[in-house]
Amino acid sequence: MAAKKAKGKAVKLWTKGELSKLKKEYPKTDTKALAKKLGRTLEAVRFQAKKLRLKKTKSYMQSLYKAARKTAARKPSKKKARKG
Repeated sequence: MAAKKAKGKAVKLWTKGELSKLKKEYPKTDTKALAKKLGRTLEAVRFQAKKLRLKKTKSYMQSLYKAARKTAARKPSKKKARKG
């Protein structure tokens, strides 16, 4: 894989296959999981997705919201009762 230098660090260039996989999977896949699958950092995947103007699908975002609500509903509240 080709690499170019940027600020003293080697930058791994994106292959056509990686870009294709990113375009196909980014909208409906957890970014952290996709980064691991591609062998890239989370920041690299986010940057490339933004560069390509990729967005998460509405249904994917709703599923995250539902999962967060379920988790929040299971956790007991730690509010203290007020005295007097």
